[in-house]
Amino acid sequence: METEIDRSPSFRRKSSCQCVSSCEKTMLQKYLIMTAAWSEIVGGVAFLTAPNVVCRLLFAATREGIGLPIGRLAGVALVALGIACLPLRLAGPHLSAVLGLLAYNIGVAVLLGRLGLTTTLRGALLWPLVILHAVIAAALLAASF
Repeated sequence: METEIDRSPSFRRKSSCQCVSSCEKTMLQKYLIMTAAWSEIVGGVAFLTAPNVVCRLLFAATREGIGLPIGRLAGVALVALGIACLPLRLAGPHLSAVLGLLAYNIGVAVLLGRLGLTTTLRGALLWPLVILHAVIAAALLAASF
């Protein structure tokens, strides 16, 4: 049952203003999330492709020894974070999380596997971690697609 207040023009204006404000806030959040996600992806790609440049720009130093693999691992993590945060229009909310985890686990498995095959940097947990991340990636693929 409507009251006099519900029918008054000022009440309707106030309600629609709140809706517009809420809609604008939602759109702003969407664009901020998309911008932040792409920023992480770009930063991650920079760490993966040009770690020396990134180290010089961020820390005014060059990477030494283990710095290259750690920088690339950070790059994989940033790309995966960006993918997980991208809003997906056609998918459910869990697909972006699955894609982010998939990107991370494939990236880490490939990065650590390559590190184990091409360098002398091989600790006791290197190959078990390569296998673990490959199994997680395979399970995510099998369960999701």
